[in-house]
Amino acid sequence: MNAKFNPVIKLVEVQKGEPTTTTLQIALGLGLTHKTVIQLVRTYLPDIQEFGRVTFESTNSAFEMANSERESTRGRHTRYAALSEQQAYFLMTLMRNSPRVIDFKKALVKAFFDARALLQTDYFSLIQKREALNAKFECEKDIASACGRGLSQWKKHRDVLQTAIANVDRQIQPCLFENLN
Repeated sequence: MNAKFNPVIKLVEVQKGEPTTTTLQIALGLGLTHKTVIQLVRTYLPDIQEFGRVTFESTNSAFEMANSERESTRGRHTRYAALSEQQAYFLMTLMRNSPRVIDFKKALVKAFFDARALLQTDYFSLIQKREALNAKFECEKDIASACGRGLSQWKKHRDVLQTAIANVDRQIQPCLFENLN
């Protein structure tokens, strides 16, 4: 069995200008059940909160479908913890080292480092703008599939949003070429 975690998983996201991860992402990256990871957070919550308040959120996302717990979580919301960089690092120190855990720890450190570096560039503001436009595009597309009236509204906004996304993509291209030099 391969000890490496799935490198396709997005380990770190930027929320309100700060890099964060979640217990969902950690569980998925380590190949553990989310129940195992969230229990570790709850057990050591006072210690973890020495690095800031831990926020708990709920989701009923695609994670459950990909997670090994999918049969027991179908149709229910999963409570997960959003973790700062320091909280995530501390949580990882509580886990036993195995080849997979060590690889994941290295990848998590690199992902937080990359997120911090990206935050310090103008490129990040363009990425955020593109993600916001893309999120709005996807949201309106979901509305469109839900009802005929939504479809009509989405068709009116589709071209404007696609043009805005294309404009941001064109602005991103010079940043990519500058970073190569």
